Amino acid sequence: MSAPDEQPAHPHLGWGRHVPAVLAVLALLLGLQLLGTLLVELTGLPVPGTVVGLVVLLAVGARHRGLVARAQPAADPLLRHLQLLFVPPGVGAVTQLSAVAEHAAPLALAVVGSFAAGLVVAGVLLQALLRRRGAVVRP
Repeated sequence: MSAPDEQPAHPHLGWGRHVPAVLAVLALLLGLQLLGTLLVELTGLPVPGTVVGLVVLLAVGARHRGLVARAQPAADPLLRHLQLLFVPPGVGAVTQLSAVAEHAAPLALAVVGSFAAGLVVAGVLLQALLRRRGAVVRP
């Protein structure tokens, strides 16, 4: 065990001596979520604020490559326990089962439509990337 005054074994992963990397990254994620929510409120975008926050996170991550190494200490525990994040929506769906049943057709259409759209976008993107790489794409 190291003394409190010693530098961490990986100083590039920490964000200062007094703030552990996990807390710093969680604060960054919450701050970007707040920023996304504020942007949605100010601009009236028809998109959830968390989605805008994720887009901002993607832009920041693309601009600052070291963010991935710094985010890993916080990302690993979140990804390890990702299934726990699905419990509240599952409970909400069960408690609102009558509303879900009432709107079953539009919900099913939204699920199938979003799946189909995602599949088409992934296929087109994969073909474009394979063409760019020089691989032959056959229909």
